[in-house]
Amino acid sequence: MLEQSNSPLAAFDGLTFAPRQDSPIWQQIYNHILGRIESGVLSPGEQLPGENHMAARLGVTRVTLRRALQQLQKEGHLTARKGVGIFVRSPPAIFSIRDGRSFRENIDTHSGSISTVTRLLACDQADQTSARILGVAVGSAIIHLRRVRLLSEQPIYVNDKYFPAHRFPDFDRVYGERQSVSDVFRAHGIDTFRRAETRISGGFASPEEAEILQLTPGTPVFRINARNTDGTNDTIEWTRGCWPLTSVEFVFGPS
Repeated sequence: MLEQSNSPLAAFDGLTFAPRQDSPIWQQIYNHILGRIESGVLSPGEQLPGENHMAARLGVTRVTLRRALQQLQKEGHLTARKGVGIFVRSPPAIFSIRDGRSFRENIDTHSGSISTVTRLLACDQADQTSARILGVAVGSAIIHLRRVRLLSEQPIYVNDKYFPAHRFPDFDRVYGERQSVSDVFRAHGIDTFRRAETRISGGFASPEEAEILQLTPGTPVFRINARNTDGTNDTIEWTRGCWPLTSVEFVFGPS
């Protein structure tokens, strides 16, 4: 069967890569693929051909090709899904930092679908850090929730949330209905809440974060450290999260 002209492999037609004094072969391949992504020839969410096919089309070894692909993954242009393949990352979501809004109300995904995977819901004991932030005694019961947000099935955000357990005795049941923290707040008499503090810093994906977010370890990421309070200014939620650098743009504005 003839390959269609709009096949991803067509982006590699007629190319030859040879050693050059100013640029190794893997760098030339990296530049070519990045150029095709930036020009839209390779579309967001599009799956690249398999490594064997690409290497054969480019006339290079898989080792050389893989070095270029790994660099593109490390920079966040490509993402690998285990057992599926390598994909062009979607454009960054727009996340607005606003009071009293749920995650879904604050994020603009350019019409992509958002889904949630709950990876952990447990009762822990507060250590010195969580006790100080949540305003409880060391050793007190706290609720630990870990979730992964997916945009069109691609993980874009993982976070760990901590709550003072005495404020939310019915957390498990309410959260289990729709996986909504806002529902938990309302069910426990907290109709409005505010983002008291949001700290954003840069870093590099740890092995654990890279596995969850399907990244190459060491990929640049944003780290979020945020705190929500109720109407009496008591802390009801502490969040630590991680976004791939290229997956989100933060917007600070009025509520």
